Amino acid sequence: MPATYLETIEKLQSQGLETLKQAQAAQLATLASMRDIVAGAPVMTEIPSFDKLPTFGELAELSTGFAKKLVDQQSAYVTELVGMFAVAQKEAAGAVDRVVKPPKGA
Repeated sequence: MPATYLETIEKLQSQGLETLKQAQAAQLATLASMRDIVAGAPVMTEIPSFDKLPTFGELAELSTGFAKKLVDQQSAYVTELVGMFAVAQKEAAGAVDRVVKPPKGA
């Protein structure tokens, strides 16, 4: 027997909660990793002199490189999202076509 509307909604809610739980676990793991990195960072006992600081050009190059990597990573992420939603939209349209049939003679 096909699932009722409420059963379908409840199943989708459960799946959404599980997905959220997984995303939160990934974020917590990331934060724990960052905590470990910070805890392992060397302690600065003295302030470096100006001649040891990076130049503005070096900082700009480092920041630009990071920005490019970030844009590339976000672009790959969005491309994956687009693919997932395209498939989901196609599957949903197919499900509607199966469930909502036009009247005979139409």
